[in-house]
Amino acid sequence: MTQPDRGFVLVNKPEGITSFDAIRSLRRKTGIRQIGHSGTLDPLATGLLICALGPYTRLCRYIEACDKSYIATIKFGEKTDTGDREGKVTGKSASIPEHIDVEAVTREVLALTELEVPAYSAVKIQGKPAYALARQGVSLKLAKRPTHISCFKIFEYRAPFLSFGCTVSKGTYIRSLGEFIASVAGSVAHTVSLCRTAIGGVALEEAIALDDLSPDNWSGVLYPATKLLANYEAYLPSEDELAMLRNGRSVVMAGPDNSEIMLFGSDGVVRGVAQRQSDILSPKINLKQ
Repeated sequence: MTQPDRGFVLVNKPEGITSFDAIRSLRRKTGIRQIGHSGTLDPLATGLLICALGPYTRLCRYIEACDKSYIATIKFGEKTDTGDREGKVTGKSASIPEHIDVEAVTREVLALTELEVPAYSAVKIQGKPAYALARQGVSLKLAKRPTHISCFKIFEYRAPFLSFGCTVSKGTYIRSLGEFIASVAGSVAHTVSLCRTAIGGVALEEAIALDDLSPDNWSGVLYPATKLLANYEAYLPSEDELAMLRNGRSVVMAGPDNSEIMLFGSDGVVRGVAQRQSDILSPKINLKQ
């Protein structure tokens, strides 16, 4: 049986490997070289990693744009250079809260409009990732990034550990959020555990462990593109319309202006991405057939 050359695989990334390690594993099991993912998880972190195979790697940006949900635990009393337990301690606080004012912390977190970017991050500075410069001892002060935290809940506080859940916008670093929470409580902290539980409407419970994937079964666990991209407007063009769009021509499609419309074939396969302006649909991305 011919194996598919594209698709989405929902991976439950274990602790201790990088996101690229997960991609290497998928390459071996699928035989597909071209694989991307929906947003990096640090080695410390576990949870949902949406991997795009083949031509679908060009759709990663549309998944990365979705809000993401996490469960995290921070430890009060010590600040590290990486913001997590794997870093060197760079500061200590004798002030470890006896209790947490849940309402006050929640109010401050939900009011956030920007957060600092950790020095140990993949943000590029003159073409180099910030973490590479930080490891060389270069002192970095990165600009803050806009953030929106739509949901936040403290689950438990047993000094010095606080566990919380949150849903955040693209580009939000949970390590920075943990440090902010500590500052509101008059202390310092670092992240000791982190799990990504959802990306958009896709939950971790739908993911599969890397060890459970094999060359024989991976094609049977591909996640439907129609479900994964359900937040975007979808259009099923006729064969004639699809041919025109693939050749860079526009077609008529009534409706409000929209810069991101997913083009599907009758088989549920994404054929490309288009934009509509003044009832004219024009191609943005044509995926390899």
